[in-house]
Amino acid sequence: MHKFNIIIIALFFSPGLFAATGERTDPESVIVGKGLYQEYCQACHQKDGVGEKPIPSFIARPGYLTAMPLNETSHAWHHTDEQIIHTILYGLQSTKRMPAWKGVISEQQASHILAYIKSFWSDRILGCQGPKHMSCM
Repeated sequence: MHKFNIIIIALFFSPGLFAATGERTDPESVIVGKGLYQEYCQACHQKDGVGEKPIPSFIARPGYLTAMPLNETSHAWHHTDEQIIHTILYGLQSTKRMPAWKGVISEQQASHILAYIKSFWSDRILGCQGPKHMSCM
């Protein structure tokens, strides 16, 4: 029985359970990701990943960046799954507005958030995700 539990745990945490760059994730991950997105991401990236409205440069503080859209209207889909998960966990050096969530959420939770973000993308955009974006559009 102990051996069986170890196998189940290993399978549960296996990266193979998460979709690869350019692929959809299972619906359960999207559902879990939606709740996590609402808790940790939606305040800035807004409902359905539409991002914040740009602020005129003459009133924005130096280093202030608005939260980019995560839907198809911006370039989030130009990045691989690994790059997006890294950004979720480690934040962005260019702005304090995108904090590092490592220590608050796990890599698995970041993968669920990514599954939800990818649900915003059409099959065409998803098929062009990552390095393919330069050659398939």
